[in-house]
Parts: sequence; structure tokens; C-alpha cells
Amino acid sequence: MNLDYLLITATKMEQERVQARMEISETDDPLVRPWHLGSLCGKPVLLIEGGVGQVNTAVALTLALTRHDPAAILQFGVGGAYVRSGLEVGDLAIATEEYYGDTGVLTPEGWMDLEGMGFPMLPARTGAQEQAGQAGQTPRKPLYNRIPLDAGLAEHIRRSLESGPEGLSARRLVSGPFVTVQQCSGVQAVGDTLAARFGGICENMEGAAAAHVSAASDIPFVEIRGISNRVVDRDLSQWDLPLAIRRCQQAVETIVECGVC
Repeated sequence: MNLDYLLITATKMEQERVQARMEISETDDPLVRPWHLGSLCGKPVLLIEGGVGQVNTAVALTLALTRHDPAAILQFGVGGAYVRSGLEVGDLAIATEEYYGDTGVLTPEGWMDLEGMGFPMLPARTGAQEQAGQAGQTPRKPLYNRIPLDAGLAEHIRRSLESGPEGLSARRLVSGPFVTVQQCSGVQAVGDTLAARFGGICENMEGAAAAHVSAASDIPFVEIRGISNRVVDRDLSQWDLPLAIRRCQQAVETIVECGVC
């Protein structure tokens, strides 16, 4: 089915506001967690609860793309802001690129990424492959830990949100690199290392996998996250999940309504 947007979150709580505002025509649970097909702001969408982590995300998104043809994939949820980013709890972050932050090898000389190991996440795709029958797929260099996104689109979304509802424009909106990890950084020194290594502004557990599937499928991908915490030594008393979730879902509604991707 043709869709304007395929919307995906890791958890139910990250999408409840969006779901409540949808006109739902069909609900399914092909991977146990629910999928809702319908419309949001008059646009045809599929809303997926993918599950926490990279594997859940990749499986859910890949299966969805065998059944639906979205014009864009929009991933949203919460994230932890690296201290150097200047982001605070309740702010919004938009990805310009995604990194597999801990996929590589730790050696006595230090950490080595996939390029150093010689194993691309996505191999190069040449013009010859397009001529061989894969129409519409443009040539691509091999992708290792870094999955590039459309930085111009991210900036356009940031500016659109800044001029949007007062509740969004009153908060800081920052675009930049995201880092996806298997193990969240509950120690500031670890987060500081990842931030410096990749120039990251925040971390999450799913984004690189969704960006990876989107890149392999040649579908525009956008990722936006509400900041629920700063990546310091873990202190849940300083977190605000409800605020981050609410602001992020408000932003998603604005993006869909305005059709900015």
C-alpha cells in the first residue's frame, strides 16, 4: 500500500499521542507488537511499534517494507543528550547522520570501526547494478559505521518546527549526528568518548538500524528525538520521559501535517 509516512517507535509510550490522533482503519500485530494503518493529519500512514534495539527495528521495518510503499520513513522517540551538545531535557534533536557507535573491535591500541576491519554494513552499489535491473537505485559508496542522511532535509525540518506551535518553538531544536548503541551510556566518561569519536549530539538504541534499512531501500529517512536525559552518570531523578515523549510527538504531528519530508 502506498503511504505518505511509515512512522516507527521503539515503544508504545513513545507513540500514544500520535496513535490517539490517528484515524485508524486497520490494526495488526505481525510481530506481536501492534501496527496501526490509517491517516494522520489527513495523510496515509502506518504507525509501527518496533521494539527496543537494532534487531527489533530492522526486522519490523524490513517486514513493513515488503507490504507497504512509504514515501518517507520517520522514526521518533526519546534519546540521551551528550553533555558537549548543550542539549537539555525537553529539547528536540534531529539526525543529520547515524552511527553504529559500538560496532567494531576493541584492540590494545584502541577501538577500531568497521572500515578499519574491512567489513561494510552496506557494500558499494555501482551503476552496473542499476543497468542489471535494479532501476531507481543510485550508485553508492560502501557504508561502514556511518549512515549518511539528508542534512538539508533535517535543517528544513528544524526550521519548520522552529516556526511551528509555541510549545515546540519555545524549546531548543538542534540537528546533528546521532549515535546508536547496544548498551546505553550510563557513565558520563563513556558518553563523552562516543560524542568525541563521532561528533554526536545524542544517543539511542535503534536509529542506525532504521537508517540502514532506509538507505538499502532508497527511501528518505528522518529521525527526531526528544531529550529525556543528559548522558551523565546515571541518575533517574534527572530524567523526564513524559516531557520528552510529549514534545517529540508534537513535532511529529507538525512534520506530517506540513508535509516537510
